[in-house]
Amino acid sequence: MKTKNIFPLALAGAILLAACAAPSPVPAAKPVAPAAESKPAEAAKPTADAMAKMTADDIDKIELSKDKPTEVVFWHRYSGGQVTGVVEIVNDFNTKNPYGITVKLEKAGESYDDVYNKINSALQGGGTPALSIAYQNQAAFYRREGAVIDLAPYIASKKYGLSADDLKDFYQLFLDSDKNPQYPGEVLGWPTNRSMEVLYTNLDWLKELGVEAPPKTIKEFEEIACKASDKKDKFGFILNPNDASRLASFIFAFGGDVIKADASGYAFNSAAAVEATTTLQRMFKNGCAVELPAAERNGDQARFAAGKVLFVTGSSTGLPFYASAVGKAEKPFKWTISLFPQLDPAKAKTNLYGASWSVFKTTPAQQLGAWLFMKFFTEAENSAKWSKASNYIAVRKSAAEAAIKNVKESKGFANFPEAAAGYSELYNQLQFGTVEAAVAGYDPVRKLMQDAMKKVVVTGEGDVKAELDAAVAKSDDLLKENAPAK
Repeated sequence: MKTKNIFPLALAGAILLAACAAPSPVPAAKPVAPAAESKPAEAAKPTADAMAKMTADDIDKIELSKDKPTEVVFWHRYSGGQVTGVVEIVNDFNTKNPYGITVKLEKAGESYDDVYNKINSALQGGGTPALSIAYQNQAAFYRREGAVIDLAPYIASKKYGLSADDLKDFYQLFLDSDKNPQYPGEVLGWPTNRSMEVLYTNLDWLKELGVEAPPKTIKEFEEIACKASDKKDKFGFILNPNDASRLASFIFAFGGDVIKADASGYAFNSAAAVEATTTLQRMFKNGCAVELPAAERNGDQARFAAGKVLFVTGSSTGLPFYASAVGKAEKPFKWTISLFPQLDPAKAKTNLYGASWSVFKTTPAQQLGAWLFMKFFTEAENSAKWSKASNYIAVRKSAAEAAIKNVKESKGFANFPEAAAGYSELYNQLQFGTVEAAVAGYDPVRKLMQDAMKKVVVTGEGDVKAELDAAVAKSDDLLKENAPAK
């Protein structure tokens, strides 16, 4: 197995996509079901090449039964309420499925990068799981290494797949996000949840400034942020320069992209990207924005709750954590979430992200068992349950109403109806979602984006276009290095 493109694990851990993870740590909870280490997965039967060529008809011929039990090991990183929610659905599946499938949960680490590092080690030493969480770009890397399978035949299977009506019930953008441009026609992951970049706004402060509603345009956003800042203690906006998704979100808002549509090269040096980055640079130079230091854990939530920042941009999964922070504040206030401000609201684009689940090459029975579990997990009822447990957006349209109701009825939002209303609108805004880059090697590219953002935005050094051009040149080299093997 080729390993030269596995970049240092320490670097991977430092730069892994973290935007869609819960912005606040969830207290660890004792799993409700056993999570013991399993034995390494069996060698694939038939061979890996044959497995890669399996058709829907081939999958239809696979027979699963309780007489021949199938174990599916699932590597995850969930904690607290999330792991409790997963365990509930896993136990339900293990009890109800007629195929003799048993899903065994194994926690591979506290974070997505922990899981990624563990899988990278397994790719070199053997013993990958049957199923694991994976970002789209990571799944593309695993596919390059010949480790994950194409799910398209499973979806199309007449016996085990999904009906046309079922597929229509999923948000199409979620399904499309797992169709990797480096592997046309293949589906390398299955969406169990998603989150979206939103704008958090202190409504009481906004009203004091003579503004009735959160800004819809970037121009309004900048003007209000500058009006709110005293350039000493209070600022209109706080930016986390250690997360490339913050920069990507502004690039999308200006109509740009992180990568070209055909994945032939990166695009975060386009005219739109330069304009977006220049806007952020200007906000810092004018004292309208402040940096969130890497050492200040959850500082964006804390400063927002303390009335020190008017606007925060971040994941929609942060909603309950902001509710908790503001609820405990010395002076609670009205607040909400809304669509990320746009250069042109008529052409809105906002950042949609979230790890999917990928199936690794094991045996035909284990692979099918993993697929059937994912299919069960994303049934409408379970999608709503998972949304409640995880704070993620439900993947099924038919689960949206229940997910919204869960937020409105949750204890944390009793005093914040405006925030609950903002969450309700979130499902109407999914049509504007845009994915950053689903290609192998995107993790180190994020580091390059972050370095450029820190230099030209936070410190105000260098020329925006020149710095982005240099970062894109290095990124394109990484794209070629991690391209599918010929």
